[in-house]
Amino acid sequence: MNFLVTGATGNVGGPVARQLHDQGHTVRALVRDPSRAAKLPAGIERAVGDLDDAEAVANAARDVDAIFLMQVGSGTEQTKTMIGAARPTMRIVLLSSVGARLFPLETNPIGAALAAREEVLRESGLAVTYLRPNTFASNSLWWLDGIRKGKVVDATGEGRTGVIDPEDIARVAVATLTEDGHAGKGYFLTGPEALTAREQVEIIAEVTGRSIEHQDVTPRELGTPEPIERLNELLRAGRAGFVTDDVENITGTAPGTFRAWCERNANAFG
Repeated sequence: MNFLVTGATGNVGGPVARQLHDQGHTVRALVRDPSRAAKLPAGIERAVGDLDDAEAVANAARDVDAIFLMQVGSGTEQTKTMIGAARPTMRIVLLSSVGARLFPLETNPIGAALAAREEVLRESGLAVTYLRPNTFASNSLWWLDGIRKGKVVDATGEGRTGVIDPEDIARVAVATLTEDGHAGKGYFLTGPEALTAREQVEIIAEVTGRSIEHQDVTPRELGTPEPIERLNELLRAGRAGFVTDDVENITGTAPGTFRAWCERNANAFG
């Protein structure tokens, strides 16, 4: 089969492209900057362009059987561009988020934007699968500056999240791209445990051998843009504190722990 992967230089799209290639499929990656795709296997074709360029998207989607879609930016225009380039027989696997369905959209602008993209795809009549992961383990790298200084400031309090390894999201994406029976379905993807930010920081400290303090502040005190502030309020309230068995049900292998991700990526923390 032939596949188009968008976001192939990212934490999920990169593993999706690599895993498909390792399985012997033909993979084309739509990239804005070919130099950022240097870590992809040499056998993956690079198509230069982005989702705002209808001609580039149409050329990239030519002759492919399925598409992994990770939209960047806001709104639904990029999603509509991909729909315009897709043939009726194509599969599309969309990287969405738990926030598109489980959080109240009226106080969740990020989730509302993701839900709007899902709705546009649903109305298209195409064979779409919706992947809704919980918090990425790699999001802990947002704390990198604080980790190096010995103090992480976070606004999610005792709210837990079902932290998931991006490699596990990619494994689900590859399964739903290559197997029948997933069209029209949505999957909530989590790791095996729900952790607070404090617990994640403690794990990072243990893995790296660093002394790292965790400081809890309110979302307003953190001083982030309003959409992030609203998201942190929902996380603080525990709205993402759940785990599912969707990863294991789809792939046949249980998802990895946050600790395992940290051990594999310890060098990234400096």
